[in-house]
Amino acid sequence: MSSINPKREFRHLTRTTRAGIEALAIEIKLGRKKKGWTQEELAIRAGCSRLTIIAIERARPTVAVGHVLEAAHMVGLDVFGSASEARNRLERAREIDAIFPTRIETHTPEIDDEF
Repeated sequence: MSSINPKREFRHLTRTTRAGIEALAIEIKLGRKKKGWTQEELAIRAGCSRLTIIAIERARPTVAVGHVLEAAHMVGLDVFGSASEARNRLERAREIDAIFPTRIETHTPEIDDEF
């Protein structure tokens, strides 16, 4: 096991985020085991390395989100629902995103210090 203390290294993450990452990691590991796959077999299916699967299953928050979601999908977790639900969610998100400005400008408040 690594000598890195994840509680210290990832202190900036909220408890909710850390709990969510850990829960997803456990669910991916259980899904892999239910399918009878080794970490290497899941890695091949997910298009990543065995070390990446190990990091996912150890709830390392530094793993690329694409690898995590693909591993979850491969073991049958419904992170976004069915394929059609995921496409609908994407379309809705794109529609909403189109409404917002492309850039958010920082507004520095004017300070009146002449009194």
